[in-house]
Amino acid sequence: MLAYTNHHDQQFVSHVYIMCRLHKSMACFLFQVRVCTLYTVKLTHGKFTWTVKRKYKHFQELHRDLYKHKMMAHFLPLGRFAAQRAQLRAMTEEMPSLHGTERMRRTSSKPKYLEEYLNGLLENSFCKNYHGMLEFLDVSALSFVSELGPKGLEGSIFKRSGGHRIQGLNCIGHHQFCFRWSKRWLVVKDSFLLYMNRENGVVCFVLVFDPEFKVQVGRAYTDTKYGVCIQNFTR
Repeated sequence: MLAYTNHHDQQFVSHVYIMCRLHKSMACFLFQVRVCTLYTVKLTHGKFTWTVKRKYKHFQELHRDLYKHKMMAHFLPLGRFAAQRAQLRAMTEEMPSLHGTERMRRTSSKPKYLEEYLNGLLENSFCKNYHGMLEFLDVSALSFVSELGPKGLEGSIFKRSGGHRIQGLNCIGHHQFCFRWSKRWLVVKDSFLLYMNRENGVVCFVLVFDPEFKVQVGRAYTDTKYGVCIQNFTR
């Protein structure tokens, strides 16, 4: 394992703005009934560009979590909130509202309004550096390291332990009791992928895209409906 020592420091490139463009990507249907809309968010940060897809409920969850974080940083007398309180005092404007006024709703489409809302949040360092915002944007401490190439794909996954069975327990057909699942952050670059622990910055494993690299999907290979099995020559 390798610990990335700067995981608590600035996640973004210093003094470089983040800009987002939002498009209504597609409608999601269930039994021919429209249940939600999926939005494509295109982000630019210096020379790095990437896209994420989010539903409106994800914007609502982010907005709610940011307000909770703001209240905690403002009222709780904890040392770990000292930096956040300093960022709060430096804010020149109130946190943008997700709901807006009736006039804004009439004059702007929903994708455009969500774009303005997200750009408003990204102008505030307090909101931009919140861990919930980093997950919303699929950003980690390894996202903008030039030596590692383009940003690539990132996201939260559940990693199953490496197939070790519990002695004395019959595990046939009961894999959910025989393996330990851990939440990890997956980072996919041009020539390798890795998964890391976001809490402590530890890079748990690196998998190189060698000639034996392959990806298998589905229950037949993973014993889970939406599982993905990734292999190469060494593992």
